[in-house]
Amino acid sequence: MESWTSCLLAFAAGIVAGIALISLKPYIFAAKKRRTELVTARGRILAGIKEKHEEEILDEAFRTTEAIKGELDKSLQTLRRTLNAVTIPTDPESPRHETIIQLSNPVKSGPSAS
Repeated sequence: MESWTSCLLAFAAGIVAGIALISLKPYIFAAKKRRTELVTARGRILAGIKEKHEEEILDEAFRTTEAIKGELDKSLQTLRRTLNAVTIPTDPESPRHETIIQLSNPVKSGPSAS
């Protein structure tokens, strides 16, 4: 009789364990689904942070570029003023006509005729 009762207890324990697993299964899968949703949400949040960070980097690069461009424009203006101050002003008038004197053909030196 002892074997019959132990088999009955094992069978009853198996049924209780099966019922427990069936009743807990939705909670286990719900927790897994919730973790999956949290992982997905975390991934979206991290992607958003990365995108915002990249936008901030680009904005900073554009601001820096504009600042450098402004400094280069100032340097160019200073260089132009310096060149204008240093160069000798030329008359924009027509070039002067100098009198050209035509010389006769030079005498060629050769053996002396004496």
